[in-house]
Amino acid sequence: MERMNANSDHTAAPQVECISTPARLRARATAWQELLNRDPHATAYQSIPWLLTWMARHPSATPAVLIARRGEAVTAALPLCAYPLRFPGRKIHVIRFLADNDCDYCTALSNPEFPEDLSSLWNAVLECRAWSLIDLRYVTGESPLVTLAAAPRSGFLVDRQQQDTAPFLDIRVDWRHSVSSNHRSQVLRRLRQLRAEGTVTFDVARTPGEVSEMLQQLSAMHIARWRRRRETSIFAVPEDRDWLHAATHALHQQGLLYLCRLSLNGTPISIGLYCLARRRLTNYMVSFDEEYRRFGPVHLMVMMAIDDARARNLADIHDFGRGSEEYKLRWTRAAQPVSRILVARSSPTGRAAFWWATRAQPFIWEHYAAATFLREIRRRLRMRRSASEEAGQ
Repeated sequence: MERMNANSDHTAAPQVECISTPARLRARATAWQELLNRDPHATAYQSIPWLLTWMARHPSATPAVLIARRGEAVTAALPLCAYPLRFPGRKIHVIRFLADNDCDYCTALSNPEFPEDLSSLWNAVLECRAWSLIDLRYVTGESPLVTLAAAPRSGFLVDRQQQDTAPFLDIRVDWRHSVSSNHRSQVLRRLRQLRAEGTVTFDVARTPGEVSEMLQQLSAMHIARWRRRRETSIFAVPEDRDWLHAATHALHQQGLLYLCRLSLNGTPISIGLYCLARRRLTNYMVSFDEEYRRFGPVHLMVMMAIDDARARNLADIHDFGRGSEEYKLRWTRAAQPVSRILVARSSPTGRAAFWWATRAQPFIWEHYAAATFLREIRRRLRMRRSASEEAGQ
């Protein structure tokens, strides 16, 4: 890869720019993509299609995407967004990653040739007086931002939590040689059992029409499975469904989508929505038809996705995404940590927000029933709001 066309004087400070609109970010799309290609820790969730689609679908958001430039080259980027945190009688301004709740991983982008430029962006964030709390969620363990943001600083409260883990499997080695013999035998036995029922096919969406078709099928599966749990699927919330459809098509246009389907006699039984970037196949969402549960359809789909990625030399890593669900740990025990980094000002407002973020929120998240209850309230309120808006049109 050719060296970037940038000022090579590391003693000169980069130019820092704050982007707040989709149009301005789109104008930097080429330079942004070059930076993403150079950063070994970047994911599809920092890609221009993902971020632009999120911004377009959330017009009331307040983006603050910081970039460092040397000439026309972007050497570091912090895709941030301002959110309100409401306490009784007071609204506190919080800085988080852009689209964080719709991403498995969040991180800054940094060109390894100019690591100091990310420091310049972080200092610019700290010097801004418009916030009381910085809440960086789902930060990948390898990101240089972890060391930078979690470092103690005078006048600030800092806390780093391990928020989650993300299992992954190195698929440069055939999975049949890397997983346990029990799991290998079980997966292959269930495949034989499924084939005894009829014709088994596995396909990957290649056209926009196929993407739309698979998304509709994934939506139906997901809604049905969540309804069995008496919970609300993301696909049942119109604005969330529309955002995910738009983001998926945007990823497909840029070659960053891997949407796959396992079928029996032409009937879909499992569908997986993956991002494909930097030779990493990252699972974003998977669902299946409960009628075929006895065949372990998710495991069969994972197996076929891995075999297809290996056969076509698409990826080196199968990334199961955030969360250590039992089905993932049957495939691998390797996992990367996912951190949450909190920075607050040493002020009464900052300390109140810091207490909420470091104590109250983790307590709620650790109790599944409470977290599910709050999520259900939010989703049902949004469904009701969407219904009201449609009725008023």
